[in-house]
Amino acid sequence: MKVKVTDLREKVIAGVEKLGYTGNDAATIAEVLLYAQLRGNNQGITKIATGGVPKASDIEELRVTIENKCGALLSGGHSMVATAKAADMAVDLANMHGVGIVCSNHTFTSSGAIGYFSRRIAQKGYIGFVCVGNGSFAFVAPSGSAEPKLGTNPFSYAFPYTGGEVVFDNATAAMAFFGIVEAKLKGEALPAGIGFDKDGKPSTDAAEVLDGSISTFAAHKGFGLSLFVQMLGSAFSLAGISGSHKEDGSGTFVLAIDAGLLAGKDEFMKRSTELVDHIKSAKPLDGRQVVLPGEHGDALAKQAEETGEIEVADAIWHELCSFVGN
Repeated sequence: MKVKVTDLREKVIAGVEKLGYTGNDAATIAEVLLYAQLRGNNQGITKIATGGVPKASDIEELRVTIENKCGALLSGGHSMVATAKAADMAVDLANMHGVGIVCSNHTFTSSGAIGYFSRRIAQKGYIGFVCVGNGSFAFVAPSGSAEPKLGTNPFSYAFPYTGGEVVFDNATAAMAFFGIVEAKLKGEALPAGIGFDKDGKPSTDAAEVLDGSISTFAAHKGFGLSLFVQMLGSAFSLAGISGSHKEDGSGTFVLAIDAGLLAGKDEFMKRSTELVDHIKSAKPLDGRQVVLPGEHGDALAKQAEETGEIEVADAIWHELCSFVGN
């Protein structure tokens, strides 16, 4: 169904505030959710009524636990709020030292569309990398197994060029968890070959897969990337993993690099723009076009803002309205 963007914003803000968030925290969470929804990303508004955004009263206080020359570690807070703070701190550190690394742990909430945070870094002229280890949450099976051992473990990068930012954001799972939640709400089948039921048998039923597991994307290649993310977002960030350190929650790794660290900002921007232009000049296949990471979502968001409307699945919209209470 078509929904007015103004109505969508009002409902999202109302839903976040109903969960007890106020001020800058509420604004950040609402902005991250809307960023996803407007771009057709499954990390959007369905989180409000399905536990992706828990009550504010259940969240630990956000604090800085470790600081050193070019790094810091945060603890607590809602993951979206903590990651926004981590991104800004990483940029400040990169401004001083060329590189900034800020991690967080003790978050027990959905991280949302992490491309929002890598873009936040790139918009300030830095190269951004963000990845999330989902703590003790195990839903993804390593290649060669149906037993869940890993989180969906998303990662994102962004770099600036003249005219914008290239933003890549992807779960290392074959499908993001909330993508499966959305499929269940819509009554849609999952693609064959990516999901398993609780007995380890292949399934395309979203409800069965939510009780079972899902594979990584691209088999062993996705598994390798998933483990990389889990190392940075769990072991390095002092966060939990499946089977141990559950009390340490999920972990987020944020890296900001001064784009001009080696050759100067002007030269980097010149070369990054040349690279983008070179790639965009590739002759497309019949009926196709070359689209940079992030461009498709940006086009959807721009269209929604210009028309004032966005397509939202009936079940998801009614779920949000019912949660808000009107």
